[in-house]
Amino acid sequence: MMPVGRTPSPARSVLFQTGVRRRGPLRKRLLAVTGALAVLLVIAIVLASWFVSGLLIDPHHDLVNDNIETLAVGHGRIVLVRTHDSQRNGVYGLDWPSGHAIVGNLISVTPSTVTRRLMALTGRLPHHAKVGLDPDVWTTNPRAALGIDYRSMTFPDPLGPMPAWLVADRGSTWVILVHGIDGSRTGGLRPLASLHGIGFPTLVIDYRNDVGAPASSDGHIDLGMTEWRDLEAAVRWALQHGAQRFVLYGDSMGGSIVTRFMHLSPLSGKVSALVLDAPVLDWAGVIDDQASRRDLPFMAPPVKWMIGSRINVSWSALDQIAQARSFHLPILLFQGTDDALVPSAESRAFARTAPGPVTYVPVSGAGHIESWNANPTAYESHLRQFLSPYAPPAHP
Repeated sequence: MMPVGRTPSPARSVLFQTGVRRRGPLRKRLLAVTGALAVLLVIAIVLASWFVSGLLIDPHHDLVNDNIETLAVGHGRIVLVRTHDSQRNGVYGLDWPSGHAIVGNLISVTPSTVTRRLMALTGRLPHHAKVGLDPDVWTTNPRAALGIDYRSMTFPDPLGPMPAWLVADRGSTWVILVHGIDGSRTGGLRPLASLHGIGFPTLVIDYRNDVGAPASSDGHIDLGMTEWRDLEAAVRWALQHGAQRFVLYGDSMGGSIVTRFMHLSPLSGKVSALVLDAPVLDWAGVIDDQASRRDLPFMAPPVKWMIGSRINVSWSALDQIAQARSFHLPILLFQGTDDALVPSAESRAFARTAPGPVTYVPVSGAGHIESWNANPTAYESHLRQFLSPYAPPAHP
């Protein structure tokens, strides 16, 4: 320590002053680097949010992932490389660029392969081809897939003629099937045989931005915010052609469309019951869950903000769990317990809260909209039992 009153030496004074001057520029450089990194982080989050929002609201019409390799085909069997998807028991389609197959339950499983029943094959399926497991099962139409007569038609919609399939029958209560995001009418073929067997006239509809359907003004998927108007147009057309009451049947985003219709359409009083299959009941919750599954929970708020900046969305209006007490009509709700897209907890919460009555059917091991696939017999039994009060009288 320097004695009190002693003047520092010139050399010491110079060193001290030099240190001060050096620390100043260093601090500025550190602040500049930190600021640049912060800007880059913000830019990265914005770009990632734009990309993820596009995955949700930009139409994508080919979502089957060709990630399963075939090893052998023949004698009513097909051998596939074992993956999480290929070992799912049940009935599925197999898609590849030059053909289509339908496979049934597992016959055997090894650590590296699965052998399944081969139920139908269209086209050539070479060994070591890459195929995608398709819950929609069929790729054609009611007549080609199920032998059910139908009429391909359009109904008038504010955006233009909207495509649909009409399966006529004797009842005055009609079923309208509404598929999910980036889906198609072929998904409705799974329950169609049961609906036709009961005697329900059935309308399987497309909506805005589907393949072959009119596009919305911005070309974006609105998560049910506007698509419910296309369902309303279908209901109005059906009322003009003999329908008196309705059962609305929605899977995935089709559930969001159906529930929005029930809140907003003056025609909702014509609905007797709902059938919901893996429905999206809270879009904000779905986004939160997807971000958490990828260990990126901090990305959920910017993704939701980005979606809100690109489409006119109200997250609270799309939260049907918070509005569940307004659903006083009977509801049949299927939910796969292995659904990687829609949290099964949301369907359970809705089923507990809605005054209904709600018949909640959890399907063990089923993925997203795969409850029918996992066990068609059980699914159709639940469906027939639930719909029996609304069925037309049997043929004399």
